[in-house]
Amino acid sequence: MRSIKSVSMMVIGILISPMICVAEQESGKAFREEQKAKRHEHRQEQQQDNHAFRESLKDKASKEKAAAIAAHHDGQFQENKEFHSQMHQENAAFLKQRLAKNTKLTDAQKDELVNFFETENQENVSFRDQRHAQNVAFFEQTANDPNMTPEQKKAAIKAHFAEQKSQTKAHWHEQKTERKAERDRMHSEAKAARQTSAPVPATKQ
Repeated sequence: MRSIKSVSMMVIGILISPMICVAEQESGKAFREEQKAKRHEHRQEQQQDNHAFRESLKDKASKEKAAAIAAHHDGQFQENKEFHSQMHQENAAFLKQRLAKNTKLTDAQKDELVNFFETENQENVSFRDQRHAQNVAFFEQTANDPNMTPEQKKAAIKAHFAEQKSQTKAHWHEQKTERKAERDRMHSEAKAARQTSAPVPATKQ
Protein backbone atom coordinates (compact mmCIF):
# COMPACT_ATOMS: atom_id res chain seq x y z
CA MET A 1 0.00 0.00 0.00
CA ARG A 2 1.57 3.29 -1.08
CA SER A 3 0.07 5.23 1.81
CA ILE A 4 2.06 2.99 4.16
CA LYS A 5 5.20 2.95 2.06
CA SER A 6 7.63 5.59 3.29
CA VAL A 7 8.99 8.03 0.72
CA SER A 8 11.52 9.35 3.22
CA MET A 9 14.29 7.03 2.07
CA MET A 10 13.53 8.01 -1.52
CA VAL A 11 14.29 11.60 -0.59
CA ILE A 12 17.57 10.63 1.04
CA GLY A 13 18.63 8.39 -1.81
CA ILE A 14 17.62 10.68 -4.65
CA LEU A 15 19.18 13.80 -3.20
CA ILE A 16 22.49 12.68 -1.73
CA SER A 17 23.33 9.19 -3.03
CA PRO A 18 25.64 10.53 -5.80
CA MET A 19 27.67 12.31 -3.11
CA ILE A 20 28.42 9.44 -0.72
CA CYS A 21 31.02 6.69 -0.57
CA VAL A 22 30.48 2.96 -1.04
CA ALA A 23 30.51 2.25 2.70
CA GLU A 24 27.77 4.81 3.26
CA GLN A 25 25.76 3.33 0.38
CA GLU A 26 25.92 -0.08 2.04
CA SER A 27 24.79 1.47 5.33
CA GLY A 28 21.90 3.12 3.53
CA LYS A 29 20.92 -0.15 1.86
CA ALA A 30 20.82 -1.95 5.22
CA PHE A 31 18.70 0.81 6.70
CA ARG A 32 16.25 0.73 3.77
CA GLU A 33 15.90 -3.04 4.14
CA GLU A 34 15.16 -2.61 7.84
CA GLN A 35 12.51 0.02 7.07
CA LYS A 36 11.02 -2.20 4.37
CA ALA A 37 10.72 -5.09 6.85
CA LYS A 38 8.93 -2.84 9.35
CA ARG A 39 6.44 -1.71 6.69
CA HIS A 40 5.80 -5.30 5.67
CA GLU A 41 5.21 -6.35 9.28
CA HIS A 42 2.84 -3.42 9.78
CA ARG A 43 0.83 -4.34 6.68
CA GLN A 44 0.64 -7.99 7.72
CA GLU A 45 -0.66 -7.08 11.16
CA GLN A 46 -3.34 -4.83 9.72
CA GLN A 47 -4.39 -7.44 7.16
CA GLN A 48 -4.86 -9.95 9.97
CA ASP A 49 -6.84 -7.39 11.97
CA ASN A 50 -9.01 -6.66 8.94
CA HIS A 51 -9.75 -10.35 8.42
CA ALA A 52 -10.77 -10.81 12.05
CA PHE A 53 -12.86 -7.64 11.87
CA ARG A 54 -14.74 -8.77 8.77
CA GLU A 55 -15.57 -12.04 10.51
CA SER A 56 -16.99 -10.11 13.47
CA LEU A 57 -19.43 -8.23 11.21
CA LYS A 58 -21.36 -11.25 10.00
CA ASP A 59 -24.05 -11.23 12.68
CA LYS A 60 -24.43 -7.46 13.06
CA ALA A 61 -27.39 -5.39 11.88
CA SER A 62 -26.85 -2.80 9.13
CA LYS A 63 -26.62 0.28 11.38
CA GLU A 64 -24.47 -1.52 13.91
CA LYS A 65 -22.24 -2.76 11.12
CA ALA A 66 -21.85 0.74 9.65
CA ALA A 67 -20.87 2.15 13.06
CA ALA A 68 -18.37 -0.67 13.62
CA ILE A 69 -16.78 -0.13 10.20
CA ALA A 70 -16.43 3.61 10.83
CA ALA A 71 -14.80 2.98 14.21
CA HIS A 72 -12.47 0.36 12.73
CA HIS A 73 -11.35 2.65 9.90
CA ASP A 74 -10.72 5.49 12.32
CA GLY A 75 -8.72 3.27 14.65
CA GLN A 76 -6.63 1.95 11.80
CA PHE A 77 -6.03 5.46 10.50
CA GLN A 78 -4.68 6.49 13.91
CA GLU A 79 -2.43 3.42 13.95
CA ASN A 80 -1.08 4.32 10.54
CA LYS A 81 -0.55 7.92 11.60
CA GLU A 82 1.55 6.81 14.58
CA PHE A 83 3.46 4.37 12.38
CA HIS A 84 4.21 7.04 9.76
CA SER A 85 5.39 9.40 12.50
CA GLN A 86 7.73 6.76 13.92
CA MET A 87 9.13 5.95 10.48
CA HIS A 88 9.68 9.62 9.74
CA GLN A 89 11.57 10.15 12.99
CA GLU A 90 13.84 7.19 12.21
CA ASN A 91 14.43 8.43 8.66
CA ALA A 92 15.09 11.98 9.85
CA ALA A 93 17.67 10.73 12.36
CA PHE A 94 19.35 8.63 9.65
CA LEU A 95 19.43 11.57 7.22
CA LYS A 96 21.01 13.88 9.81
CA GLN A 97 23.55 11.20 10.73
CA ARG A 98 24.52 10.75 7.10
CA LEU A 99 24.70 14.48 6.46
CA ALA A 100 26.97 14.94 9.49
CA LYS A 101 29.52 12.65 7.81
CA ASN A 102 29.21 14.33 4.41
CA THR A 103 32.13 16.60 3.55
CA LYS A 104 30.97 17.55 0.04
CA LEU A 105 27.94 19.59 1.11
CA THR A 106 28.02 22.95 2.83
CA ASP A 107 26.16 23.51 6.09
CA ALA A 108 23.64 25.60 4.16
CA GLN A 109 23.01 22.75 1.71
CA LYS A 110 22.60 20.29 4.57
CA ASP A 111 20.04 22.58 6.20
CA GLU A 112 18.21 22.85 2.88
CA LEU A 113 18.03 19.07 2.61
CA VAL A 114 16.67 18.69 6.13
CA ASN A 115 14.10 21.43 5.52
CA PHE A 116 13.07 19.86 2.20
CA PHE A 117 12.71 16.49 3.94
CA GLU A 118 10.53 17.98 6.71
CA THR A 119 8.39 19.96 4.27
CA GLU A 120 7.66 16.89 2.18
CA ASN A 121 6.72 14.95 5.30
CA GLN A 122 4.28 17.68 6.35
CA GLU A 123 2.74 17.58 2.87
CA ASN A 124 2.23 13.83 3.26
CA VAL A 125 0.70 14.21 6.73
CA SER A 126 -1.73 16.85 5.45
CA PHE A 127 -2.57 14.76 2.39
CA ARG A 128 -3.37 11.66 4.48
CA ASP A 129 -5.42 13.69 6.99
CA GLN A 130 -7.45 15.25 4.17
CA ARG A 131 -8.00 11.88 2.52
CA HIS A 132 -9.18 10.36 5.79
CA ALA A 133 -11.60 13.24 6.37
CA GLN A 134 -12.99 12.73 2.86
CA ASN A 135 -13.49 9.03 3.55
CA VAL A 136 -15.28 9.64 6.84
CA ALA A 137 -17.66 12.15 5.25
CA PHE A 138 -18.27 9.93 2.22
CA PHE A 139 -18.99 6.75 4.17
CA GLU A 140 -21.28 8.57 6.60
CA GLN A 141 -23.27 10.12 3.77
CA THR A 142 -23.46 6.87 1.79
CA ALA A 143 -24.37 4.67 4.76
CA ASN A 144 -27.19 7.02 5.82
CA ASP A 145 -28.64 7.60 2.37
CA PRO A 146 -32.11 5.96 2.41
CA ASN A 147 -32.53 6.35 -1.34
CA MET A 148 -29.59 4.11 -2.24
CA THR A 149 -29.79 0.35 -2.56
CA PRO A 150 -26.95 -1.83 -1.24
CA GLU A 151 -25.79 -2.37 -4.80
CA GLN A 152 -25.73 1.37 -5.47
CA LYS A 153 -23.77 1.95 -2.28
CA LYS A 154 -21.19 -0.64 -3.33
CA ALA A 155 -20.86 1.00 -6.75
CA ALA A 156 -20.49 4.45 -5.14
CA ILE A 157 -17.78 3.16 -2.80
CA LYS A 158 -15.92 1.59 -5.72
CA ALA A 159 -16.08 4.86 -7.68
CA HIS A 160 -14.95 6.83 -4.62
CA PHE A 161 -11.84 4.72 -4.17
CA ALA A 162 -11.06 4.86 -7.90
CA GLU A 163 -11.11 8.67 -7.76
CA GLN A 164 -9.05 8.67 -4.58
CA LYS A 165 -6.49 6.38 -6.15
CA SER A 166 -6.09 8.86 -8.98
CA GLN A 167 -5.60 11.72 -6.49
CA THR A 168 -3.00 9.72 -4.60
CA LYS A 169 -1.11 8.94 -7.80
CA ALA A 170 -1.09 12.64 -8.70
CA HIS A 171 0.23 13.51 -5.23
CA TRP A 172 3.17 11.08 -5.47
CA HIS A 173 3.94 12.26 -9.01
CA GLU A 174 4.05 15.87 -7.83
CA GLN A 175 6.46 14.98 -5.04
CA LYS A 176 8.64 12.97 -7.41
CA THR A 177 8.88 16.03 -9.66
CA GLU A 178 9.77 18.22 -6.68
CA ARG A 179 12.52 15.81 -5.60
CA LYS A 180 14.01 15.77 -9.10
CA ALA A 181 13.99 19.57 -9.24
CA GLU A 182 15.70 19.76 -5.85
CA ARG A 183 18.28 17.16 -6.85
CA ASP A 184 19.05 18.97 -10.13
CA ARG A 185 19.35 22.30 -8.34
CA MET A 186 21.79 20.93 -5.75
CA HIS A 187 23.88 19.18 -8.39
CA SER A 188 24.07 22.40 -10.39
CA GLU A 189 25.18 24.31 -7.31
CA ALA A 190 27.80 21.68 -6.50
CA LYS A 191 29.13 21.75 -10.08
CA ALA A 192 29.34 25.55 -10.03
CA ALA A 193 31.17 25.48 -6.70
CA ARG A 194 33.73 22.98 -8.05
CA GLN A 195 34.35 25.12 -11.11
CA THR A 196 34.79 28.24 -9.00
CA SER A 197 37.29 26.56 -6.66
CA ALA A 198 39.24 24.81 -9.44
CA PRO A 199 42.83 26.08 -9.84
CA VAL A 200 43.44 28.36 -12.81
CA PRO A 201 45.94 26.85 -15.29
CA ALA A 202 49.21 28.73 -15.56
CA THR A 203 49.59 30.72 -18.76
CA LYS A 204 52.53 30.03 -21.04
CA GLN A 205 55.20 32.73 -21.24
